[in-house]
Amino acid sequence: MRILLLSTYDHAGGAERVAYDTLQAYRAVGHDARMLVRYKRGDSPYVDEADQYAGAWPWAGLIAGVERQVARRARFRGQYRLREILRGMALPRRLLDRQSGREDFNFPYARRLLAAQWRPDVIHAHNLHGDYFDLSALAELSGQIPVVWTLHDTWAFAGHCGYFIDCERWRSGCGSCPDLRRPPAISADRTAENWRRKREIYARSRIAVATPSRWLMGLVEQSILRPVEAQVIPYGVATDIYRPGDRAAARAALGLPADAFLAMLIAFNATTSNPYKDVTTIRRAVADARARPAGRPVHLIYVGRSEEASSGQDHYTGYISDPRRLALYYQAADVLLHAAAVDNYPCVIQEALACGTPVIATAVGGIPEQLRPGETGLLVPRGDASGMAEAIHTLRAAPERLAALQRATAADHWPYPLERQTARYLEWFEALRASYREEQYVH
Repeated sequence: MRILLLSTYDHAGGAERVAYDTLQAYRAVGHDARMLVRYKRGDSPYVDEADQYAGAWPWAGLIAGVERQVARRARFRGQYRLREILRGMALPRRLLDRQSGREDFNFPYARRLLAAQWRPDVIHAHNLHGDYFDLSALAELSGQIPVVWTLHDTWAFAGHCGYFIDCERWRSGCGSCPDLRRPPAISADRTAENWRRKREIYARSRIAVATPSRWLMGLVEQSILRPVEAQVIPYGVATDIYRPGDRAAARAALGLPADAFLAMLIAFNATTSNPYKDVTTIRRAVADARARPAGRPVHLIYVGRSEEASSGQDHYTGYISDPRRLALYYQAADVLLHAAAVDNYPCVIQEALACGTPVIATAVGGIPEQLRPGETGLLVPRGDASGMAEAIHTLRAAPERLAALQRATAADHWPYPLERQTARYLEWFEALRASYREEQYVH
């Protein structure tokens, strides 16, 4: 089967990692899978950047050449911003829409995906926001071959945001947006128009929708999306990589203190300004727990893109692209801390559990579906730094309870194997292809 995956990047945060792992999983079982992305960061021969100059203005070739030169340079601050400006110059309508607050769907290549020499049998879309795909092409594409869209957030049925937090406007048409800066940010309030455009596109399309959580599927069922089929398929974990290990050996290998209570935070490019990833609650909780006298000293491992230097009880790793090294950090940690204002089904929780590391997390979105409270982790209310600090302190002060959670988590087989996720998608693809063939035969 020829499978085309669509994703914003090949290497980035959770949604992008899911897409790339899925690409590799399809290929591992013998399917001809390829991926189109907005920006390619890795070196896989099966990943290509979408041709955003196709159908652009006559001078697009010259601008494309300039962008290629920029892309070849060593990574520098503002590189992607410069490349984005160049792409906008090739089709000025992109810049005009973005300045006006209209979501940018000006990417003619999307309508030609089935006219290329390599024609997919199925399109497996992941994040389609990020200014790289013409959403209106879904109608034409899904009329010819199955299109399965795995949702990682709620952007598909909102006026612009990746998640609506304490906002119900998405149900009735958006407009009067309470926060235009919420990612993906827009410059002016055209949220009602964006919402209507999406509704019209979906009315002409026949999309199948997957979500990793029942929570998100519940929202889909109340939204403007009207999928022809829908399934809840949890994110799969590469259990040959993410698996329990010797905690002492992992700490020794990473140069981490053997006798500390190690809490771990992992967030790709998460800052205190990110409205979805609540880093502030974790930092306050850790500070509060450290101020309590009993138990081992609390150290925090911060895995992400932070440029801060490690010092004292804080250990900053920067972004880790090697999954085996990331697994080593999970194995070294006593607990994973995950605080969010809203979240779908965080990959990091799945990976931590697969490594036998309990999780302390906020009870939002699909997170409660991932844990067995009291057995594989603890849940606290959103924004409750004091509650998270108490959970940290409780486990630090009661080594026997922490050890029981760690044993239960290591023995638990809940984390979904990547092979099972892959099999479920492939079975679904085959069934959808069969229904398309039957319809073509009838007509």
